[in-house]
Amino acid sequence: MVEHCHCQKINPEDCHEKEHLWEQPHFFYRVTTRMAFHQPFTYNEDIALAMAEASSKGYIVKENALVLLKSGLFRGELFVEIQPPRGNKRCSKDDSCRQLQGRFYSAVVQTPSTRIGKDIARVMRELKKNGKQVKDIYLCLITCPSCIRKKGNQTVIIAHLQ
Repeated sequence: MVEHCHCQKINPEDCHEKEHLWEQPHFFYRVTTRMAFHQPFTYNEDIALAMAEASSKGYIVKENALVLLKSGLFRGELFVEIQPPRGNKRCSKDDSCRQLQGRFYSAVVQTPSTRIGKDIARVMRELKKNGKQVKDIYLCLITCPSCIRKKGNQTVIIAHLQ
């Protein structure tokens, strides 16, 4: 099976150790994914599934959609960015639709996937040391699993701040 590239079109310099404010909500379609120590087993398939499900429900998947992972040891969630539904009523009734808004901190790491947990812990310690509280942590794979051997690991750790 030929794997499709799902590398994110993100400039690492724009994300490394930066705070971002999403004043307008960003909408995402969510599917569960199997993971092991912060790494998805079926990343490409889960993106395709999320896009197909979102489209079948009438959502429009954004061009160059941002793909985020909410990690767990063995299960996680994959989020694909979609166009905001009209009136927000539709999204609020759909458990698969998530809205993210507020302040975020991001850091780019280039370590192997087996060490991403240590990088997440380091970022959390730094934020706590600076008096920041974190609601959630998301990962954004700049380099998708299909391209890691050619391009190397690049992951953005995104902390949703309170």
